Formats: sequence, structure tokens, C-alpha cells
Amino acid sequence: MKKKLLIIMIFVVLIISSILVYFFVFNKDKKTTKKKEKIIYTDVKEDTNIKINNDLTLEFGDNKSLSDYITIDNSEFKDKEITYDELGTKKIEFSYKDADGKINYRFINIDVVDTTSPYASVPSYKKIKVNSDISFIDDFLCADNHDRVLEKRLDGEFDLLREGTYTVKFVAVDSSENKTEKTFILDVVAELPKPSPGGGSSQINYLNYSDLYNQYKNSNTKIGIDISRWQGDVDFKKLKENNVEFIMIRLGGQDGIDGEYYIDSKFTQNITGALENGFDVGVYFYSYAHTKEDAINQAKYVMDHLKGYKITLPIVFDWECWNKFNKMGMSLFDLKNVQETFINEVEKKGYTGSRYGSKNYLTNLWLPSNKLTWLAHYVSNTTYEGEYYMWQRCDTGKVSGINGAVDVDILYLDKYKI
Repeated sequence: MKKKLLIIMIFVVLIISSILVYFFVFNKDKKTTKKKEKIIYTDVKEDTNIKINNDLTLEFGDNKSLSDYITIDNSEFKDKEITYDELGTKKIEFSYKDADGKINYRFINIDVVDTTSPYASVPSYKKIKVNSDISFIDDFLCADNHDRVLEKRLDGEFDLLREGTYTVKFVAVDSSENKTEKTFILDVVAELPKPSPGGGSSQINYLNYSDLYNQYKNSNTKIGIDISRWQGDVDFKKLKENNVEFIMIRLGGQDGIDGEYYIDSKFTQNITGALENGFDVGVYFYSYAHTKEDAINQAKYVMDHLKGYKITLPIVFDWECWNKFNKMGMSLFDLKNVQETFINEVEKKGYTGSRYGSKNYLTNLWLPSNKLTWLAHYVSNTTYEGEYYMWQRCDTGKVSGINGAVDVDILYLDKYKI
């Protein structure tokens, strides 16, 4: 009896073991099959459902999406931005669901090119001392969308060892052979004139805040100001009484390239006073960042000092140190990445990020960006053609509650909702 029972138990164990082995092998084969399955993307040119634009090039530094190059009718298609970091052919893979519900996998090749000439800011007249070397041309702001280092030279007949006045040409060339030429007068003199002594006072032509408010206030705008330690002690109650609707506050900045970060000496006083009096508030940080690591560290520094404060307007990356650009070893694409790294970092934590720039630099130097832009342009009607959510109208505003001049800003509610 015991022997029969033992045989039955062994038989049962063998059956269970066989079943387990079967399922293990089956599932393993199934998983292996799944791993071997690979999506194959075919050339978009072979798909008759897709209309392809004639121009499949992308200028280095520009923002483009897949929909800028193809059109797919009667389909479910999720558009995406084209990302890149170098010149050459960029293979973009994508999928779409056609009218029959079938998912199609395609790729398109986009040629990333550089046909943009370097930017050069060259004075029409330059005076230098005799026996100077050619390195004075490094003082001219010169930047390129792609290249960090440019070929720079002076063409024309001139002699730096003798006094004289020469018509010369500054030339900048990038690695794609794009060239910029600027002609100027070079005056080589025995001695440079001594700088005139400082002092004296300049007359400020103030613009009354009330006049600006009446001119620009409508259902789509809020009118406000931006302040820092330069405005001294601010009377926020009076600002409220005089229709100031929001305040941008300088949180701090950086003390030069690779310098220490600092908090504006009036920041705590300003943000406390503004919030206690019911103002919508944003902040800005004056930056010399030249790497993504710089940008991340500065964003974290700003957010650390915002703990306990509720802001409803953006954190602004304020980069204006163009006189130092040549020393930073950057391309304009690098600078765009630094700027967007800062903004992305604050947006990860639930804040809204923004950049700041004047019309001149936004038009000529800053590369296109999908990020919010705070425009500075001191005219009654701006001619800036890009997108902006706020316009710094002037730096000579006059309002009760502040001694001296203050920047006046216009916020557009269809671009940024508080």
C-alpha cells in the first residue's frame, strides 16, 4: 500500500514538473520573441498618404517641428519638435494612425545647415595708439549661431607702427564659410586722448506713470513696474493707490563670469512689502552663466531664496553681459541652451520661466526660442516682430512711492494669465 502511494506521489510530481517546465519554456520563448520584435521605420518618401515639403533643410539654431515638413490627411498624428546639436543629416522617426486604424512607422531626413553669417558689432570709427597690436579687434562683439571660434581679420592697407588714418574692413568667417564684413575708419595716433572727468548731472525726462497707465491700460493688459535696490526704500501702499498692478523684483545676480551669486540688498524688503500689499509678483536674476551647469546652479539658488513666498509671475533669466560674450567661448546656440536650461529647471518645480532681452539683441543675437519673452524696447510703439508676454516700455517712469526713475512694464493677459 505504501509502495503504491509512493509511486502515485512520484507520478504526480513528475506531471506537475512537466507542466511547470512547459510553461517556463513557453513563456521564455514568448518573451524572447517579444524582445526580437523590432519596429521598422520606412522612408517617408514611399508613403503616398504623406505630403512632403520641398525644403527639407533646418537652419542651425532655429526651432522647427515635424509638421513644418510634412502633412498627413485623415490621420492621427502627434507633432513633435525637432531636436539637434550639430550640423548634418538628422533622421526623424515618427508614427501615425491612418484612416483604417493601422499604425505606420516612418522616418524623414532633415538637413541641418548653417547659412547664417556671423554677427559683428563694429564701430564706424576706431582710434588706437601707435604700436598697438591687431588684438584690439577682439574687443568687437562677434558671435555665430554655430561656431564658438571664428576666423577674424582686418583687410586693407594700414600700418599700426605709423600714425595715419585708414579705411579698413573687419572680416569674420565661420566654419561653413559664411562671411561678415564691416568697413570702418582706423585712426592710429601718437597718444590717446585722456578720458574726460566724470561728475555733473544729466537731466532725466520722466514719463508719468499715470500717463502710461492711461495710454496702455485695457481689458487685455496690466500695467506694472520692475524694481531693485536702485529704487531704494519703496512705499508699496502708495504704489497701490496709484494703480500699479504688478511688480517684478530683482532677486539677485552673479558677480561677473564664474563669480559668486548675491541677493539684492532690497530683495527681502521688496518682496515682503509687495506681497503684503496684494501685488502680483515675479522675480529676475542677473546672470553671467556660460554653461548648463551654471544655469542649473543659478536656478536652484533662485528657488532656494523663494521658499515661503508666493509668486504669480515668472522667474526671469536676465542675461545682458554681451560685453563679456567674446571671453566666454560660446556660440549663440550654446547661449540659447544655457538660457533654456535655467528656464526648464525652474519649470520642473512648478514655476513659470522666462527670458529677458532688448529688441536689438532679441532680433540680432538671441536665437529663436519657444520660451516666454520679456521684451525691453523704449519706444511708444514697439516694432519687435517676435512673441512677447511683457513689454518693458521705459526706464524713466515716475510714480508716487518711489524716489527717482523706475522701469514701467505692460503685461499682456492673452499671453500670460495670472
